[in-house]
Parts: sequence; structure tokens; C-alpha cells
Amino acid sequence: IEELGQVEYIFSDKTGTLTRNVMAFNKCSINSQSYGEVLDPRTGATIEITEDLKCVDLSANPFSEKGFKFYDTTLTDALKSGDKYCEEFFRLLALCHTVMPETKEGVLEYQAQSPDEGALVSAARNFGMVFFSRTPNSITIKANGVEETYELLCILDFNNVRKRMSVILRRNGKIRLYCKGADSIIYERLKKGQDELSFHTQEHLNKFAGEGLRTLCLAIKDLDEAYFQDWKLRHHEAATAATNRDECLHEIYEEVEMDLTLIGASAIEDKLQDGVPQAIASLALANIKLWVLTGDKQETAINIGYSCQLLTDDLIDVLIVDGHTASDVESQLRGYLEDMRAVNTSTTTGNNTSVSMVTFRY
Repeated sequence: IEELGQVEYIFSDKTGTLTRNVMAFNKCSINSQSYGEVLDPRTGATIEITEDLKCVDLSANPFSEKGFKFYDTTLTDALKSGDKYCEEFFRLLALCHTVMPETKEGVLEYQAQSPDEGALVSAARNFGMVFFSRTPNSITIKANGVEETYELLCILDFNNVRKRMSVILRRNGKIRLYCKGADSIIYERLKKGQDELSFHTQEHLNKFAGEGLRTLCLAIKDLDEAYFQDWKLRHHEAATAATNRDECLHEIYEEVEMDLTLIGASAIEDKLQDGVPQAIASLALANIKLWVLTGDKQETAINIGYSCQLLTDDLIDVLIVDGHTASDVESQLRGYLEDMRAVNTSTTTGNNTSVSMVTFRY
């Protein structure tokens, strides 16, 4: 107890520590249309989703999961009407991943490296694009009951620098790259002429992030056979390079993952663990400073900060430090320090001093 009493700072991971690390597909944006909210048909107001609210009936899909819940019928209506954009959205989720399927007692199950990836493949499954099997050279899905087998030509792996992953597949003589990744990464790789779609999707992304949801953007690109064969040769040379292999692969990946066509965005919920807000409030009362380390979007991180009471309405401001060099960060910190001193001097009454919060974005 004596040693614990000397603690002044706590550095905490977010996912799986403050949150449950149990991901659930919550909302999505497809072709400028946002899905996931339930609206009152009379007033148009958003209806709060509770356990009592009836979820969408997916029982017609033999591969649907009992635990999967979605409440917006407009998405299932769009899929039933054969909306090609919605179908391609979930086809991408069913194809672009590293999940492994297995059948236990006649039930199809997925083994995913990350809960996020598992949640997205599960969502595709429940909406009719069922990832069914894979080999080193192929991926098979069932698209609304119709089997589709794709030749797996290349996997461009995800890492924390790339912040995206892609697969290149061939089916019926057509080669297509499917890509998913952070919105900032995908947006700078989009081909021109998608301004309206990009604008509406970004609006939805900002809204999702403001609700504390984890977001990804989805995009595709069709490849010419001749170009792909040339790229494949250069990719092999990069992959087998004796020196600077990572740099060579990075360049070859950068080349092919350009001029993408935006499909939409996904939003996944990772709920807080029980008791987290109360625990953080207790730490604050003990004058212990808590730093939460996360790779989330800035808006998502701030929203989570408020929901777990790391940030409160008593704070005067949320200050963003986003410099890319040590000198930039130092300059921002000095400027904010002067601002906080000025605010605290003007608002302090007795022993109650106003407090500001600083967050970092890399």
C-alpha cells in the first residue's frame, strides 16, 4: 500500500484494458449513404438502440449468427434489392483479410488475428457475403448462396506503418485489388473525380469517430492483366532482394495501391469494461495522472476519453499537440502552457483551479 501511494502517473493501453476488446459491427457508410441508425418514421428523429428494440431479421441466411445484431432495415432492404454498392462493400469485407475458417460440429467459425478483422468478416457473413474457405492460392465465398472462388494473386500485408492491407484477386479473367485501411491513408490514394462521395463519406467518418467507433475505409482498383504481370515480376524481385527488402516492397506496394475507387467505410464498437469510469474518477481524486495510449483517430480518442471520464465537462479545453518534430511539439507545449497559466490565473477561486487536458496525435 505504501508503494502504491507513491504512484503519480499511470500509462494505460486502451483496447482490452479500458475496453472489452470485443468488437461489434455498428455502422457503415456505402456510396454516400450512412447505415446503422434507426429513425422514427413519423418524426425522422434518431431512436436510441436498446435491448428492447427489435433487430433486423437475418434468419433467411443459413450462415447468420444468433449473436449478431443490427437494427437498421434500410441496409438489408438495399441488399435485397440488389444494390451493387452494398454488395461490393460486403464482398470486400469477405475477401480482404487473413482470417482462417474452420468447421466445428457442422458450424462455420473464424479464427482472426485481430478482433477488428473478425468482426468485419462476421458482418459480411451475416449480410450474405460468407467467407467460406481459403487455400494458399484461392479464396472462396458464398455471395447470397452462390459460390464464388477467387484466385489469390497477392496479399499486401497490414502493418502499423502502412495502416492498410490489400489483396489482389482474379475471377473470370478480371483482376481486382481490394484494400481497407485508415481513412487518412486511403483518402490520399484515391483517384480523382470522387469529390462528392469523398465528402459525404468523410462526414460519416467524423460522425462515427465522434461516437467513439473504430473506423476503416474500403476501396478497390481494377488492374490490367499486362500491368499486373509486369508488377508481379517487380514484386518478386523486391520480395527476394538481398538488401533493402522492406524498402523495395514498400515502393512496389505504394505503386499499385494508388488511384483507388472509394467504396465506403466501416464503424466498429468496442465497449468500455465495467467500472472503468468509476476507477478513473477514483484515480483523479487521488491526484494520479492517467495517460491513455491509443492509435485511434483523434475524434475517437476524445470521445472515448469523455465516455470513460478521463475527460470531463469541467475541463476548459482539449488541447491537441500534433507536431511532427521535437521543436514543433516543444513550441506547441510552450504556447499551451502560457494559455493554461493565463486561464488558471483568471478563473481560480480559492483552491479550485481550472484544468486543461493535452492529447497527442502522431
